[in-house]
Amino acid sequence: MLLGTSRIELRRIAAHAGSYYRPFPKKEKLRPFQKKLAVTKKPPRMIDNPEGELKLLQKKIYRVLLKPLVFPHYLCGGVPGKTVLDNVFIHLNAPFLVTLDIKKFFRRITTFQVFRVWNEVLNCSPRISKLLAQLTTFERHLPQGAPTSTLLANLVLFSIDKKIRDECAAQGVAYSTWVDDLAFSGVNPRTIVNAAVQCLAKGGFSVSHRKLKLKGPGTRKLLNGVLLNKFPGVLPDRLKQLRSGIHKLSAGEIGERQLEKYIRQLQGSIAHVASINPSKGANLKAQLLKTVAETVAVGA
Repeated sequence: MLLGTSRIELRRIAAHAGSYYRPFPKKEKLRPFQKKLAVTKKPPRMIDNPEGELKLLQKKIYRVLLKPLVFPHYLCGGVPGKTVLDNVFIHLNAPFLVTLDIKKFFRRITTFQVFRVWNEVLNCSPRISKLLAQLTTFERHLPQGAPTSTLLANLVLFSIDKKIRDECAAQGVAYSTWVDDLAFSGVNPRTIVNAAVQCLAKGGFSVSHRKLKLKGPGTRKLLNGVLLNKFPGVLPDRLKQLRSGIHKLSAGEIGERQLEKYIRQLQGSIAHVASINPSKGANLKAQLLKTVAETVAVGA
């Protein structure tokens, strides 16, 4: 088999796949520039957390069977080689932007839907599709934290959203997805919302009405944390927060135990800014490098 593992081994692991998971509640992390965590009454999101030989096998499935696939241009989230800018550029300069969010997307993707992806979208035999579905689902849903889950989620959405794509094409509306976040833009993308909600409901999904947003001309449009102007932009508040984070470092407010992790988090956030606006990212990087050098000199 392509995976380099015998079918006997695959069946053995698949038969006991549930025993390889160690679920845990996801903890919100305090970013370097945050003063405190946002208070929420929602229960924490569960990370299903596959381990051991099942996770190793899922990594093989991802690397050999899923990663080489060529995904449609509008599917952006988690697709190898794509970034938030690929999603953003689809909607740049549009007069109106509508964004909506699918509730509990992974948990509502069923084992049968994953089977259909392997069988009908990727043309595996029913027997192989059943085996692969067992290896890539947990307790009848798509597991959070599995290497295969994001690309399979994209393929499940692709398998049910033809009506959305057709409606968008007919009305001249641009459409893209970032995993469970859908975006529509154009002269009047509002007309797509009902069709999208109905299409998703037919596939077993529902939309968070609280997160459904419409932005028109003269309003600030935000997609994946990126400002949609003539060019992709970074939120001024985000820049202010990062400068504050660097200042906390220079003021000696970070304990020695947290210092290395704190700097890594800042570096990651600044790299994200640089991917959107290279000049602002370069300025922040220079500030951080200078501050780190001074901090190390003081510590020595």
